[in-house]
Amino acid sequence: MAPSAFMASSPAPALRRPPLDACTGLRFFAALGVVSYHFYCPPCEPNAPAFLGNLFRAGFTTVSLFFVLSGFILAYNYLDERGGFVGTTRDFYRARFARIYPIYLLALAVDLPLFLRLLSHAEPTAAPGEVAQICAATLTLTQAWLEGGRPVWNTMAWTLSAEAFFYALFPFLGVWLARQSSRRLLSVAVSAWVLGMAPFLAGELVSSLGAQGTGALTVRILTAWSELPSQLVPLLRLPEFVLGLCLGLLFCRRTRQGSQAWRTAGLITTIGAIAAVLILLPPTPSAIVQMGVLVPLFAVCIWLLACGVAWSGMGMGTRPLLRLGGASYALYLTHGSLMGFALALNTRTLTLPHNTVALLLAPAAVAASLVLFQFVEEPARHWLRKAPRRVARTGALG
Repeated sequence: MAPSAFMASSPAPALRRPPLDACTGLRFFAALGVVSYHFYCPPCEPNAPAFLGNLFRAGFTTVSLFFVLSGFILAYNYLDERGGFVGTTRDFYRARFARIYPIYLLALAVDLPLFLRLLSHAEPTAAPGEVAQICAATLTLTQAWLEGGRPVWNTMAWTLSAEAFFYALFPFLGVWLARQSSRRLLSVAVSAWVLGMAPFLAGELVSSLGAQGTGALTVRILTAWSELPSQLVPLLRLPEFVLGLCLGLLFCRRTRQGSQAWRTAGLITTIGAIAAVLILLPPTPSAIVQMGVLVPLFAVCIWLLACGVAWSGMGMGTRPLLRLGGASYALYLTHGSLMGFALALNTRTLTLPHNTVALLLAPAAVAASLVLFQFVEEPARHWLRKAPRRVARTGALG
């Protein structure tokens, strides 16, 4: 995720831009999509209706929604219309660390028993050096750059590794984009969209060319390009973030936005189009469908919600959804661990069908995320953001 998509939608104070409440509520549905993907087991009982099953199995695509929303909110909060950066780079990095790391560290602690179990069953056995590398990469949010296929400490954490990469780039990439014309921003957005599809299109071309052209230079280049998704995950997802940045900057420069009725109708139509794509196409959408079709539709949803739609953002700007959206980061990071523990306990006790366990656990996972948001995430964030002031006052007194 989200995944920033995992950041509050409140703008930086210096900009005095109104909060995008509906975008905060949208984060909950993005997290819920990922939860449904990880919780639902298609061959298991009880089976969901076919259309719901297709939606659940496509839930992983909302990670893209997180990344686009991440760029959009960062641009909205930290970049002004003149191409300036609000605040200092140090303050930005400190705020991001305070926002993501405390609950991230707690999520790793919760997942530790499951990680140790994975290590004990790894084939081939994980050497001490490999274990140290995995732990160091996870704690430093660089694990998305490691080769896949080995034990992972918290399966969900790779998205935070990608987000950390985006955060590192943002003060420089964001400012450069903010100084471009609107026409160029639109060109960059379209280019990012095409570039995001390129590795997957290359893979399709390699498959269609087959073994006959194996020795051809073109095929070797396409093969190398198609293998990027498994080797350079943060770079693979960067186009989604860049698209969000461009969208956020264009949103801040908009001169007109149409009537609320038209925006509401547009949002309903867009949500309907997303549902139709997920329900009517084969389950588990391909990466080309995800980037080529769903990402533009996600971008339209974000734009329309940010502009404002009826019924308090179609429910996404209401107080309950604001709270759930705030807790979406905790939900995203902890739901996989909770499911792991629940399934292990179920195997030894009740032996309920998998999807029954998932159905019972989903509201419990949401409730747990609200508790973590209120009593861990928010207090830790405020404490860390105020820490430099406390140090400064102590130094002055000393």
